[in-house]
Formats: sequence, structure tokens, C-alpha cells
Amino acid sequence: MPITLLGADALRGLLAGRGNVRVVNRTSGDDEVDILAAAVVRHRPTSAVADATYHLDLQADESIELEEPQPVADKPERIEVLLRLRVGPLEVSIDAYVTAAKAQDDPDAMYEVGVRRHDGEIVDGENTLAGFAEFAVYGRPVG
Repeated sequence: MPITLLGADALRGLLAGRGNVRVVNRTSGDDEVDILAAAVVRHRPTSAVADATYHLDLQADESIELEEPQPVADKPERIEVLLRLRVGPLEVSIDAYVTAAKAQDDPDAMYEVGVRRHDGEIVDGENTLAGFAEFAVYGRPVG
């Protein structure tokens, strides 16, 4: 069987950062919140790809971008993420679940999930952190 090359355009699509999920710790150093790990599921109409990243140790104002284990050309329609957090001087470990859907106005936007200090208003895609209502976890598409 002859080999059919994909071509530069198909390969360029694999390098376009499809499925990027940025994990962000938007707390301050005084908050004593670290993101230790993230389990990510990227949903497409015909498949779901799950992976986990450990030993992140993202402290205040730190972030990391997580690519899919196997690059693909199309953006996930929806993601779900479980963040493992260490909170407070007693270093309590807690898991927080968030989801995000693809932006209608910018379908190529990447996703951002993270934790932030709760400022009194919870918007769509955010939840207060169980047991630590002063913090919120969130998931959203970002351009």
C-alpha cells in the first residue's frame, strides 16, 4: 500500500495548540493555595480524551498550559477538569470540579481553569471551593 503524506497544512494544524487547557492559580501568596494536579477530559462529538498531570505545585500567580497527549486538528467542544488543591497553613488537600464549553463567538479560543479569591460575586462557570468559601474555582474559554 502506498504511503500518503499528510502535507504541511495538516501538520500545521497539529501544532496549533488544539485542546490547550491553561491551568492558573489566581490567588495571592498570602492565600496559601497551590494547585497540585489536574485531570482533564476533552470532549468532542465522537470521542473523549482523558489525561492527568501530577506534581504541578502551581503557587500564586503561576500557570501552565496542558496539551493533549496526542495532538488533534479540532478543538474540543467541552472540557471537564478536576483540580487537586492544597489550601491553608494546615495544607488541606481538596478536589474541585469545573467544566467549560467552547465559546460561540471564538470557537478557537483555548480553555482556562483555575482558582481565585472569591470577591463576592460568582459568575457562570464558577463555584465556591467546598470548605473554603473565600475561594472560587472556574472554567471558561479565553481568547
